[in-house]
Amino acid sequence: MSSMYEFVLKTSRVIDVGERNVVMATKDYGRGKPRFVINLPTTRNDLWVYLWERKIPVKVFIEIPSEGLNRGESREGKEPERGQT
Repeated sequence: MSSMYEFVLKTSRVIDVGERNVVMATKDYGRGKPRFVINLPTTRNDLWVYLWERKIPVKVFIEIPSEGLNRGESREGKEPERGQT
């Protein structure tokens, strides 16, 4: 099965993991700072294990869809947007 992943990684360098949420893992991760994680889909655990076992580094890019920003505006205590006071 590893040859399949080698082929996939050589032909397509971008893996879309779908829409994910940022989750607070712990509120105090040293010096009172919280730690956040983004969980990967378990449907691709074979691929994550392949990358992990071979210590293949990955780059993570976060795209925030416009409807995601609108959803966040309804939260209490939000900070004002740039240019607003």
